[in-house]
Amino acid sequence: MPIKLPRSLPFPFLPLHTKPQLPLSRLPFLPRSNTMSTKPYDPIALTGFSAAASYDAHRPSYIAPALTHLLEQLNVASVPRAKVLDLAAGTGKFTELLAARPEEYEIVAVEPHKDMLATLRAKDLKSVSVKEGDAYDIPVEDGWADAVVVAQAFHWFANPTSLASIARTLRPGGRLGLIWNVEDYNQSRHHITKTHWEGQLRDLNWQHTTDDSPRYKSNEWAGAFTPPTTFSALQEKIFEVEIWLGKEALWKRLGTLSNIANLGEGEREELRKGFDEVLEGQDVQRNDKGEISVHYIVHTAWATKL
Repeated sequence: MPIKLPRSLPFPFLPLHTKPQLPLSRLPFLPRSNTMSTKPYDPIALTGFSAAASYDAHRPSYIAPALTHLLEQLNVASVPRAKVLDLAAGTGKFTELLAARPEEYEIVAVEPHKDMLATLRAKDLKSVSVKEGDAYDIPVEDGWADAVVVAQAFHWFANPTSLASIARTLRPGGRLGLIWNVEDYNQSRHHITKTHWEGQLRDLNWQHTTDDSPRYKSNEWAGAFTPPTTFSALQEKIFEVEIWLGKEALWKRLGTLSNIANLGEGEREELRKGFDEVLEGQDVQRNDKGEISVHYIVHTAWATKL
């Protein structure tokens, strides 16, 4: 799929297309309490990600500039055989990129979800040891990792307990890296979308988010780094990306979100009707192939073990 080269942004950022819909006190990533839930398994995640093959097929990989930048910040770029822990590795979307690197990292990929774990293991990635575990019970020895990476998942276990568990696995001065692909339609309620139709789809997505499970778009995960904690202050960088997707490819990508995957048949039909109506909008940009211009960010963040 053709991808427009990304433009990196300092963090935090607010594109100037519409005005925020929430007061400043509720804008993202202001200091928050770090006493979030410490339950290892969220039932929404367990059911929402059971279609692991669909998740693997329709979720995007990570753009090269963001990958390189994050590895540089973690001090493992150009370091042969560095030890990298890929925590909550899912189906291995990020693990694949680590395994293909010229540094030939020694990688341990840890994942609690059995369906995702099976998909990851089936890939048989070079220099990757796949283990069942979670952020509270990480199956590596103390101080093993030069770096820990969490791709598309930290919001599920963003709390001091998991951070202490992660810190245990890192060598002194080791770093934790976080990365998310976040489409405009999966952003927070106040997010300023690039287009009107993406804002409408974002609102529709929120209408079908009826549980209180932790998600990136809820903007609570950064509170885990509120002092006191086992890590330094979080540093962050955003990359903007434009990609072209066919209508059905976009629908399938939307369907990999946990809140959408858990919808009943009637709710899914209602969502599809709204989805079709949104894509009739006058500002929906299509190329000669009929593919739709979709905007998303790659959010990278990192912190050092104290």
